[in-house]
Amino acid sequence: MPAEGPESGDSILIVDDTAANLKLLSQILGENGYAVRAVASGARALESAAATPPQMVLLDIRMPEMDGFEVCRRLKADPQTREIPVLFISALDDVQDKLRGFSVGGIDYITKPFQVQEVLARVGAHLELRRLERKLQEANRRYAQELALAGSLQQSFLAHPVPALPGWQMATAFRPARETSGDFYGVFELPAGRLGIIVGDVVDKGAAAALFMALSWTLLRTFALEFPEDPARALMATNARLLADTDGSRFVTVFLGSLDPQSGRLDFANAGHNPALLFRSSGESEPERLTRTGRMLGMLPEEHWEAGRVQLDPGDTLFLYTDGVTEACADDGVLYGTERLLSTLRSVRKASAQETLGRVLEDVGAHLHGDPQPDDIALVAIRREPA
Repeated sequence: MPAEGPESGDSILIVDDTAANLKLLSQILGENGYAVRAVASGARALESAAATPPQMVLLDIRMPEMDGFEVCRRLKADPQTREIPVLFISALDDVQDKLRGFSVGGIDYITKPFQVQEVLARVGAHLELRRLERKLQEANRRYAQELALAGSLQQSFLAHPVPALPGWQMATAFRPARETSGDFYGVFELPAGRLGIIVGDVVDKGAAAALFMALSWTLLRTFALEFPEDPARALMATNARLLADTDGSRFVTVFLGSLDPQSGRLDFANAGHNPALLFRSSGESEPERLTRTGRMLGMLPEEHWEAGRVQLDPGDTLFLYTDGVTEACADDGVLYGTERLLSTLRSVRKASAQETLGRVLEDVGAHLHGDPQPDDIALVAIRREPA
């Protein structure tokens, strides 16, 4: 990397117990635009660096009372000075001495007698690297702040309270794996006293997925309100808008339901999403799987989705989830899987909606053994209370 000239404020602390070396290095660096401080001992070097941290330290090794290795160790142990680049300049040219210099935190090693151009080149290169590192750190800091803000905004429009309806229990849970998420969910009021239910998952990660998620969530709610008794038609309208408004490179899986709380009838359409699971209150039979009725949204124009219909009777529980549950995987490589999810749900099939979600999240956490959650998780449970 070609080194640039010094910037304003590029100060260098030179540490050497030999006056001739201090004078020569100070002259060389001063004539090339650097602000130079020179001290003749390790103790003075630590005092100077603590008082006003320089941009770099040029450090001799063989000095009385405190050698350069110890000075470097102390600089790196102090939070105020640990980021300062330390470049050793020493007559010690043994490989072990050089390795020791790097082991205590030095970034480079120049052997005496040194060449003027070599000193200038290495000082310039390392200062430029340090400038680039600071710029990268600042960019990462700003990016992290923006991601945190985006995540906060996402959670604010997802975290609407579920409607309270007599005779029904409804619960939602959301566990993003990162600052932003591609998963979404919603339980919201529709015209004619119906209830809209959405669970979806963008097939992508990162900020782009979060933006596509926000668009998908908004369109789905909009068209669910326009077609409150026809989820399949709402999916078709959403698909058309996604293809018209985006470049077609991202897709989203969605379960969209429309529930009539009076009768318990649920009309639904499933665009490539994990099947919703309907546990019946009667008997110990396996759950009904409300499987896909068409492909993911955003794939093809003029796509068609079939409509499905089921009846939720008193004591029945509907459970919806994203694949962050079944694909939860710890370092041992074992997936949580559908069978373990079904086993967990069977054990709480008569529990409240909130207890059901809590038990699933608890069991997924136990499966991960404390490892980070690899993917987003969104859950919805709706239970019709027993008569």
